[in-house]
Amino acid sequence: MGARGVALIFEGFEIDYAHVKLIPLVTNLGEMLPTVPHQFCPTYPGYVTSADGPPASAEALKEIHIKITKTAPPRTWEHPQNHSILAIKSQWYRNLFQIQNTLFHSTVEYFSNKCKYAYALTPITTDTISSPMGLGSDSEPVIVNMLGQDVYLADSMQFVLEYFLRFQDGLPGTYYVSPSFRGEDPDATHLNQFYHVECELLGDMDDAISIAEGYVAHLTHVMLKHHSKIILNSAGTLSHAQDMLKRLEEPLPRVTLAQAITMLPSADCLEWVQDEQPQFGRKLTRKGERILIEKYGGAVWLTEMDHLSVPFYQAYVEGSGRNKAKAADLLFGLGETVGLGERHSTPEMVQEALRHHAVPEESYKWYINMRQVMPLTTSGWGMGTERYLCWLLQQNDVRDMQIIPRLKAKKFLP
Repeated sequence: MGARGVALIFEGFEIDYAHVKLIPLVTNLGEMLPTVPHQFCPTYPGYVTSADGPPASAEALKEIHIKITKTAPPRTWEHPQNHSILAIKSQWYRNLFQIQNTLFHSTVEYFSNKCKYAYALTPITTDTISSPMGLGSDSEPVIVNMLGQDVYLADSMQFVLEYFLRFQDGLPGTYYVSPSFRGEDPDATHLNQFYHVECELLGDMDDAISIAEGYVAHLTHVMLKHHSKIILNSAGTLSHAQDMLKRLEEPLPRVTLAQAITMLPSADCLEWVQDEQPQFGRKLTRKGERILIEKYGGAVWLTEMDHLSVPFYQAYVEGSGRNKAKAADLLFGLGETVGLGERHSTPEMVQEALRHHAVPEESYKWYINMRQVMPLTTSGWGMGTERYLCWLLQQNDVRDMQIIPRLKAKKFLP
């Protein structure tokens, strides 16, 4: 046929069948076929032609190539019995191992070198959980029996960071990277055991926001420097990370819950803290968080939440009575990725908040007394590393961010 080559047309991928058509590319097309106008069909019309279509730009071809070749999570956590062996051979988990290593060391570098914070070696069991089963609790505690004693696995060791902050005069802050345990059912945004970066610092909520933004900027810069190829292979782009760094050259926007409510398009963007009981306040749903993220170009602080929608230890906004919390959630990626707040500064305020949230005082007496022995104004925040990595790699399921999963009702080895 005098063909100079062939075009390959692949069909049938939407069903359990596929075939390839070889279309000859002839030199003298005009002599064999009538003139055919250039035509591009976004969906397959049932036939193909060897007529030239509109030319693709180099950028468009590069984008298509990245999408075709990018690394996707294998979701082997869906198969607990085989996961450990499958993960060893998976490029996804080999890449994740490198990224997790960088996350830990860059976290230590930021807090130790830049912030001069002290690392806190914390236990993983406690009687003083930070999300007790009172109003505003955002998780279910995990109780275990250890050596005949019922204790909780740490849902957060923020209280211990507050405690250690008082062991060195003038210490600007404390921090750790450690597992946290939650009892609710896992899903695309919740894990039963995840790695938490948390810090507590001298200062108010604005100081904590500044440190948190600095951390996200530092971490993202290091990830781009060392792992741009891995990010590109997973996300298909680097623009989200590059844009975040540009945005963090200035403080990120902040919006109060009251302001956010006026921007939300539908009722399913909000929910009551307690079903059908408006007196306990409102909070955003994941849909509401995603809409705010999009509206603000990828990242925004949600502030002044209804106090009964957050844990008791967050301070009250001055002049709000007991209605609003000095708290902020940094929304990006899957939604809330950093949770932050200023603490009550006096024993009396803690006691009032415990009563307000219907939390028994017994396990928090030491927390109250600590303020009598050494009063401080402190703030702190925590970031779930898996949620950050979902944003970095542009994935939508935190279960893909664990090399060794720990999921409720599933047994994984090792």
